[in-house]
Amino acid sequence: MSFQLDSLYPKELYKDVLVRLINGKELTLNYFELKNQNVKIPFHDHPVEHLVVVLEGTMEFLFEGKTMVMKKTDCLFVPAKTRHTAHVIDGPVKALEIYPVTEDKYYNR
Repeated sequence: MSFQLDSLYPKELYKDVLVRLINGKELTLNYFELKNQNVKIPFHDHPVEHLVVVLEGTMEFLFEGKTMVMKKTDCLFVPAKTRHTAHVIDGPVKALEIYPVTEDKYYNR
């Protein structure tokens, strides 16, 4: 299956936070966009580990009492059940999250 990321239907998870999910049999891809510096994402976690890949913009990623600035082409491995959030430094931010599951209840809002 081939597709363009921007052609996927967006869902607004929080104000100015768009997610576009593709679920396979054993893998989920979330193409997300944080529109501006006013974005507020509550601290949350996911039941499984995941990988974050920044495609555009710059964000501050906070987890386990640590802060990391991530920009285009930066990647981050997030262990399962790790509480985290992100703030836009220079946006919009577009990034991918890759999960080894087909559903995450966090996105059922």
